[in-house]
Amino acid sequence: MTKLRHAARFFVCAGAFHAPGAVSAQEAAGVCALESAVPVEIATPGADLELWTMDGRRLTLSGLEPPPGVGARASLQRFLAERLHAGRLVFLAAPTATPGRWGAAAAGLFVEGEGSDAPLVSLAEAAIGAGLARFRPDPAAFACRNGLLAAEEQARRRKLGLWTSGEYHILDAGRPETLFGKKGMVLVEGVVGAIGEAGGSLYLNFGPRRGDFAVVIWKRNLETFARAGTSPRMLTGRRVRVRGLIDTAFGPRMEILSPAQIELLLGDERVGGEGLGSSGRR
Repeated sequence: MTKLRHAARFFVCAGAFHAPGAVSAQEAAGVCALESAVPVEIATPGADLELWTMDGRRLTLSGLEPPPGVGARASLQRFLAERLHAGRLVFLAAPTATPGRWGAAAAGLFVEGEGSDAPLVSLAEAAIGAGLARFRPDPAAFACRNGLLAAEEQARRRKLGLWTSGEYHILDAGRPETLFGKKGMVLVEGVVGAIGEAGGSLYLNFGPRRGDFAVVIWKRNLETFARAGTSPRMLTGRRVRVRGLIDTAFGPRMEILSPAQIELLLGDERVGGEGLGSSGRR
């Protein structure tokens, strides 16, 4: 357990996230909490990237978005298998009590770093830092987002793994024509030009014309953002990066449910801690 205590000093957890129908603040913190992690044995991950404990629990790595391509998923599978094989120390942070859509609980796994004296490292952070996956802004990962986003930024800057492919490049909000036909989670970056409201929704408009890219936030979810220490209404003129699914039924839009889906970009330096997750610009 000495290595566990040593590692706790290196893994930074930001504030917790809570939303109706999502994980509790205690659960979210638990996923990141090395202090409460316990040793666990994990079976070799299969092609579907499911993780099973030897006592029968089904897990997903909180905050990790597996790539869709067969080759990329195989690379991630090999990476996970190498770090979870028998004989290596693996610690499980408290998984969420409420299983996700496919019956798996979101969890944090911490494994031995390279070298006998290396501290434990977040498995999701290691995979993202190697360019084998991207950050997924699920509620359970909100408390861990700064470390996961930093790992993704480093992999992107170094053009590792997925970031060698144009398929995963960050898209320009000022070019809405490039957003059509995009499948799965995408990253879009731009300056919020104006804030609009209609019915029960708040709109972050990235252009002056109908058909320009916009982010949609339900007003009933604004309290969630307030608890995270920010207000979307204050983002006019700010450069942000958002991640989620593109809806083109009424022009290219992205619905945002969680503050973890927005990064506030401030110069060239990541500003950790409160409010929106923040990072340096590309």
